[in-house]
Amino acid sequence: MARVTAMSSIGYAFYTLYEALPRMAARGFKRVEIGSFGDYCYHFNFGSPSPSELRSMLSDLGLTPIALNWSPAVATTYDRASVDGWLDAFDRKMDHALEVGIPMMTMHFGMKGQGMQVADQRRMAAETYREMAERALSRGMKMLLELPHLYLVHDSCEPVHELLESLDLPNVGLLLDSSHWGVIGYDLEAFVARVGPRLWHIHLRDSTPDATPEQDRKFKRPAIVGRSRYNLTLTPGLGGVDFARLGAALDASGYRGDVTTEFEYFDMPLDEIERQYDAGLAHLRACGWTLPASVRDASDGRSENR
Repeated sequence: MARVTAMSSIGYAFYTLYEALPRMAARGFKRVEIGSFGDYCYHFNFGSPSPSELRSMLSDLGLTPIALNWSPAVATTYDRASVDGWLDAFDRKMDHALEVGIPMMTMHFGMKGQGMQVADQRRMAAETYREMAERALSRGMKMLLELPHLYLVHDSCEPVHELLESLDLPNVGLLLDSSHWGVIGYDLEAFVARVGPRLWHIHLRDSTPDATPEQDRKFKRPAIVGRSRYNLTLTPGLGGVDFARLGAALDASGYRGDVTTEFEYFDMPLDEIERQYDAGLAHLRACGWTLPASVRDASDGRSENR
């Protein structure tokens, strides 16, 4: 049966880790993913907390970090100085992650629409991914490709399969994000079956392919997401993602990796975030997903015990 195993900090994207981590611990998840980016959700960039402080915070709260979803910025594919800056930033952050005890990191590269032929962009992205992965391999760090991804040049299945074939490194695996699948609409079962053991991680979040400007304002999406009509940051149950189908596809494939609730909220009061989380988890349960026995409903503190 499909099971949720972890919780991401980006549910509290406009708050600090000092505020987010105690709430994640109170929610009852023991396994957590840290999200931190160059333009919002500054949870673990190059400031506070320090790696040693974050390690202590996680230990004190009884939390195990499973991944760092991190991006300093999506580098300009055709600019070597930009690529080098992206690689160097990861060099620094990998050392920080390892000090904390984080075993995996995401790497996002190759923003669409940079004035090059798509084939050339994909080739350069593959070369950069390999260089980054080789640096990570020398440190014992696993790296995740969050693909297909709406904003990146690997935005459909076949280019992703070609990329995975070219990156024959033991420390590179795939991350499937349900919100991107919900908008792209690729053949989920065929994709999951074909990538097989290269699928290492799952993000759960809802989406809709036809968000209106009014919805954008209602959910207070940041500018980086607001460029499009679709909405990638909805609580499960508010969009069109078929979570029952996703769970069935993962079960059929024998998937046993981590599944993170990557609900994402912007400029929202903490109490409302907790209500949204309660509703999202209830929807996942109704779709056949199980939660760790320790996970609680924030509205009354009850353990889910399921």
